[in-house]
Amino acid sequence: MNKKYGKYLLAVSFLLIIFGIVMIYSSSSIWAEYKFNDSFKYVKHQVLFFAVGIVLIYLLSKVNYEFYYKNATKIFIICLVLLVLVLIPGIGSVRNGSRSWFGIGAFGIQPSEFAKLALIILTSKYLSISNKFIKNITKGVFPILLLMFLVFGLIMLQPDFGTGMIIVVGILALLFIAGVNIKFFLGLGAIGVLGIIGLIIVAPYRMDRITSFIDPWSDPLGTGFQIIQSLYAIGPGE
Repeated sequence: MNKKYGKYLLAVSFLLIIFGIVMIYSSSSIWAEYKFNDSFKYVKHQVLFFAVGIVLIYLLSKVNYEFYYKNATKIFIICLVLLVLVLIPGIGSVRNGSRSWFGIGAFGIQPSEFAKLALIILTSKYLSISNKFIKNITKGVFPILLLMFLVFGLIMLQPDFGTGMIIVVGILALLFIAGVNIKFFLGLGAIGVLGIIGLIIVAPYRMDRITSFIDPWSDPLGTGFQIIQSLYAIGPGE
Protein backbone atom coordinates (compact mmCIF):
# COMPACT_ATOMS: atom_id res chain seq x y z
CA MET A 1 0.00 0.00 0.00
CA ASN A 2 1.17 3.54 -0.76
CA LYS A 3 2.51 5.06 2.48
CA LYS A 4 0.47 8.21 1.95
CA TYR A 5 -2.78 6.24 1.74
CA GLY A 6 -1.67 4.17 4.71
CA LYS A 7 -1.35 7.33 6.80
CA TYR A 8 -4.79 8.50 5.69
CA LEU A 9 -6.30 5.14 6.60
CA LEU A 10 -4.61 5.21 10.01
CA ALA A 11 -5.81 8.77 10.64
CA VAL A 12 -9.41 7.89 9.74
CA SER A 13 -9.24 4.82 12.00
CA PHE A 14 -8.06 6.96 14.92
CA LEU A 15 -10.84 9.49 14.34
CA LEU A 16 -13.46 6.73 14.29
CA ILE A 17 -12.08 5.22 17.51
CA ILE A 18 -12.07 8.59 19.28
CA PHE A 19 -15.61 9.25 18.06
CA GLY A 20 -16.63 5.82 19.37
CA ILE A 21 -15.14 6.51 22.80
CA VAL A 22 -17.02 9.82 22.99
CA MET A 23 -20.26 8.06 22.04
CA ILE A 24 -19.67 5.38 24.66
CA TYR A 25 -19.32 8.07 27.31
CA SER A 26 -22.41 9.84 26.04
CA SER A 27 -24.55 6.69 26.16
CA SER A 28 -23.18 5.07 29.33
CA SER A 29 -22.07 7.81 31.73
CA ILE A 30 -25.36 8.10 33.65
CA TRP A 31 -25.80 4.35 34.00
CA ALA A 32 -22.13 3.88 34.97
CA GLU A 33 -22.48 6.63 37.61
CA TYR A 34 -25.61 4.97 38.99
CA LYS A 35 -24.29 1.41 39.02
CA PHE A 36 -20.56 1.85 39.71
CA ASN A 37 -20.38 5.43 41.05
CA ASP A 38 -17.98 6.14 38.19
CA SER A 39 -19.31 7.77 35.04
CA PHE A 40 -16.10 6.84 33.17
CA LYS A 41 -16.34 3.10 34.00
CA TYR A 42 -17.06 1.89 30.45
CA VAL A 43 -14.90 4.57 28.83
CA LYS A 44 -11.89 3.38 30.85
CA HIS A 45 -12.43 -0.17 29.59
CA GLN A 46 -12.69 1.01 26.01
CA VAL A 47 -9.56 3.15 26.30
CA LEU A 48 -7.72 0.13 27.73
CA PHE A 49 -8.75 -1.99 24.75
CA PHE A 50 -7.73 0.88 22.48
CA ALA A 51 -4.25 0.94 24.02
CA VAL A 52 -3.89 -2.84 23.72
CA GLY A 53 -5.05 -2.63 20.11
CA ILE A 54 -2.41 0.00 19.31
CA VAL A 55 0.32 -2.25 20.71
CA LEU A 56 -0.97 -5.21 18.69
CA ILE A 57 -1.16 -3.11 15.52
CA TYR A 58 2.45 -2.06 15.98
CA LEU A 59 3.64 -5.62 16.58
CA LEU A 60 1.69 -7.03 13.64
CA SER A 61 2.97 -4.28 11.35
CA LYS A 62 6.46 -5.67 11.90
CA VAL A 63 5.42 -9.06 10.52
CA ASN A 64 6.14 -9.49 6.81
CA TYR A 65 2.87 -10.04 4.94
CA GLU A 66 4.44 -13.03 3.20
CA PHE A 67 4.28 -14.84 6.54
CA TYR A 68 0.48 -14.80 6.36
CA TYR A 69 0.59 -15.91 2.72
CA LYS A 70 2.88 -18.87 3.42
CA ASN A 71 1.04 -19.95 6.57
CA ALA A 72 -2.54 -19.18 5.51
CA THR A 73 -3.65 -22.82 5.73
CA LYS A 74 -2.03 -23.37 9.14
CA ILE A 75 -3.57 -20.19 10.52
CA PHE A 76 -7.00 -21.25 9.27
CA ILE A 77 -6.74 -24.75 10.78
CA ILE A 78 -5.72 -23.32 14.17
CA CYS A 79 -8.69 -20.96 14.14
CA LEU A 80 -10.97 -23.82 13.11
CA VAL A 81 -9.79 -25.86 16.10
CA LEU A 82 -10.45 -22.88 18.39
CA LEU A 83 -14.00 -22.61 17.03
CA VAL A 84 -14.58 -26.24 17.98
CA LEU A 85 -12.97 -25.92 21.42
CA VAL A 86 -15.06 -22.90 22.39
CA LEU A 87 -18.22 -25.02 21.98
CA ILE A 88 -17.07 -27.46 24.68
CA PRO A 89 -18.56 -26.69 28.13
CA GLY A 90 -15.82 -25.94 30.63
CA ILE A 91 -13.55 -24.57 27.91
CA GLY A 92 -15.76 -21.99 26.24
CA SER A 93 -17.75 -19.63 28.43
CA VAL A 94 -21.28 -18.33 27.89
CA ARG A 95 -21.77 -14.57 27.67
CA ASN A 96 -24.98 -12.87 26.60
CA GLY A 97 -26.47 -16.24 25.72
CA SER A 98 -23.67 -17.36 23.36
CA ARG A 99 -20.89 -19.86 24.03
CA SER A 100 -18.42 -17.90 21.94
CA TRP A 101 -15.78 -16.78 24.43
CA PHE A 102 -12.60 -17.99 26.05
CA GLY A 103 -12.64 -16.35 29.48
CA ILE A 104 -9.34 -15.05 30.79
CA GLY A 105 -10.07 -13.38 34.11
CA ALA A 106 -12.16 -10.29 33.45
CA PHE A 107 -11.25 -10.43 29.77
CA GLY A 108 -12.72 -12.55 27.04
CA ILE A 109 -11.48 -13.61 23.61
CA GLN A 110 -13.76 -14.59 20.72
CA PRO A 111 -12.13 -17.13 18.38
CA SER A 112 -14.69 -16.17 15.73
CA GLU A 113 -12.89 -12.83 15.33
CA PHE A 114 -9.63 -14.63 14.52
CA ALA A 115 -11.46 -17.08 12.25
CA LYS A 116 -12.88 -14.11 10.33
CA LEU A 117 -9.38 -12.88 9.49
CA ALA A 118 -8.00 -16.37 8.87
CA LEU A 119 -10.69 -17.16 6.30
CA ILE A 120 -10.09 -13.84 4.53
CA ILE A 121 -6.35 -14.52 4.38
CA LEU A 122 -6.85 -18.06 3.06
CA THR A 123 -9.43 -16.94 0.49
CA SER A 124 -7.18 -14.11 -0.69
CA LYS A 125 -4.28 -16.53 -1.14
CA TYR A 126 -6.48 -18.94 -3.07
CA LEU A 127 -7.75 -16.20 -5.36
CA SER A 128 -4.27 -14.82 -5.97
CA ILE A 129 -2.78 -18.14 -7.09
CA SER A 130 -4.69 -18.25 -10.36
CA ASN A 131 -7.67 -16.22 -11.48
CA LYS A 132 -8.66 -18.84 -14.05
CA PHE A 133 -10.20 -21.01 -11.31
CA ILE A 134 -12.77 -18.29 -10.63
CA LYS A 135 -14.23 -18.77 -14.10
CA ASN A 136 -15.07 -22.35 -13.15
CA ILE A 137 -17.73 -22.21 -10.41
CA THR A 138 -17.39 -25.89 -9.46
CA LYS A 139 -13.60 -26.00 -9.13
CA GLY A 140 -12.92 -22.39 -8.25
CA VAL A 141 -15.76 -21.06 -6.11
CA PHE A 142 -17.36 -24.06 -4.39
CA PRO A 143 -14.23 -24.97 -2.34
CA ILE A 144 -14.21 -21.44 -0.93
CA LEU A 145 -17.92 -21.59 -0.19
CA LEU A 146 -17.53 -24.95 1.59
CA LEU A 147 -14.91 -23.46 3.92
CA MET A 148 -17.07 -20.38 4.44
CA PHE A 149 -20.13 -22.41 5.39
CA LEU A 150 -18.03 -24.65 7.64
CA VAL A 151 -16.92 -21.60 9.62
CA PHE A 152 -20.43 -20.14 9.49
CA GLY A 153 -21.90 -23.40 10.80
CA LEU A 154 -19.51 -23.55 13.75
CA ILE A 155 -20.25 -19.95 14.63
CA MET A 156 -24.01 -20.56 14.43
CA LEU A 157 -23.63 -23.37 16.96
CA GLN A 158 -22.51 -20.76 19.51
CA PRO A 159 -24.81 -19.04 18.26
CA ASP A 160 -23.57 -15.71 16.83
CA PHE A 161 -25.66 -14.81 13.80
CA GLY A 162 -24.17 -11.32 13.42
CA THR A 163 -20.55 -12.46 13.18
CA GLY A 164 -21.54 -15.31 10.88
CA MET A 165 -23.23 -12.92 8.45
CA ILE A 166 -20.22 -10.56 8.49
CA ILE A 167 -18.00 -13.47 7.44
CA VAL A 168 -20.38 -14.51 4.65
CA VAL A 169 -20.66 -10.96 3.27
CA GLY A 170 -16.87 -10.48 3.49
CA ILE A 171 -16.04 -13.64 1.55
CA LEU A 172 -18.71 -12.98 -1.08
CA ALA A 173 -17.28 -9.48 -1.52
CA LEU A 174 -13.83 -11.00 -2.20
CA LEU A 175 -15.32 -13.33 -4.79
CA PHE A 176 -17.16 -10.45 -6.45
CA ILE A 177 -13.98 -8.34 -6.61
CA ALA A 178 -12.10 -11.33 -8.02
CA GLY A 179 -14.48 -11.40 -10.98
CA VAL A 180 -17.01 -14.18 -10.30
CA ASN A 181 -19.97 -13.99 -12.70
CA ILE A 182 -22.79 -11.79 -11.36
CA LYS A 183 -25.37 -14.48 -12.25
CA PHE A 184 -23.81 -16.71 -9.62
CA PHE A 185 -24.48 -14.12 -6.92
CA LEU A 186 -28.11 -13.73 -8.00
CA GLY A 187 -28.70 -17.47 -7.57
CA LEU A 188 -26.75 -17.57 -4.34
CA GLY A 189 -28.71 -14.56 -3.07
CA ALA A 190 -32.00 -16.39 -3.55
CA ILE A 191 -30.68 -19.39 -1.63
CA GLY A 192 -29.31 -17.07 1.04
CA VAL A 193 -32.69 -15.42 1.59
CA LEU A 194 -34.30 -18.84 2.12
CA GLY A 195 -31.49 -19.76 4.52
CA ILE A 196 -31.95 -16.58 6.55
CA ILE A 197 -35.70 -17.20 6.74
CA GLY A 198 -34.96 -20.71 8.02
CA LEU A 199 -32.58 -19.40 10.68
CA ILE A 200 -35.20 -16.89 11.81
CA ILE A 201 -37.86 -19.61 12.03
CA VAL A 202 -35.73 -21.87 14.24
CA ALA A 203 -34.90 -18.92 16.53
CA PRO A 204 -37.96 -16.61 16.77
CA TYR A 205 -36.06 -14.02 18.84
CA ARG A 206 -34.30 -12.96 15.63
CA MET A 207 -37.67 -12.07 14.08
CA ASP A 208 -38.57 -10.21 17.29
CA ARG A 209 -35.48 -8.04 16.82
CA ILE A 210 -36.57 -7.19 13.28
CA THR A 211 -40.24 -6.51 14.04
CA SER A 212 -39.76 -4.87 17.45
CA PHE A 213 -40.37 -1.43 15.90
CA ILE A 214 -44.05 -2.34 15.44
CA ASP A 215 -44.67 -2.56 19.19
CA PRO A 216 -41.47 -1.89 21.18
CA TRP A 217 -43.48 -1.66 24.41
CA SER A 218 -44.30 -5.37 24.21
CA ASP A 219 -40.74 -6.03 25.39
CA PRO A 220 -39.46 -2.70 26.79
CA LEU A 221 -36.38 -4.17 28.48
CA GLY A 222 -35.48 -6.52 25.62
CA THR A 223 -35.95 -6.17 21.88
CA GLY A 224 -37.78 -2.85 22.21
CA PHE A 225 -35.28 -1.21 24.56
CA GLN A 226 -33.20 0.66 21.94
CA ILE A 227 -36.24 1.95 20.07
CA ILE A 228 -37.86 3.22 23.26
CA GLN A 229 -34.64 4.97 24.26
CA SER A 230 -34.48 6.65 20.86
CA LEU A 231 -38.05 7.90 21.35
CA TYR A 232 -37.05 9.33 24.71
CA ALA A 233 -34.12 11.07 23.02
CA ILE A 234 -36.35 12.53 20.30
CA GLY A 235 -38.81 13.78 22.92
CA PRO A 236 -36.44 15.96 25.03
CA GLY A 237 -34.44 16.94 21.93
CA GLU A 238 -37.54 17.77 19.90
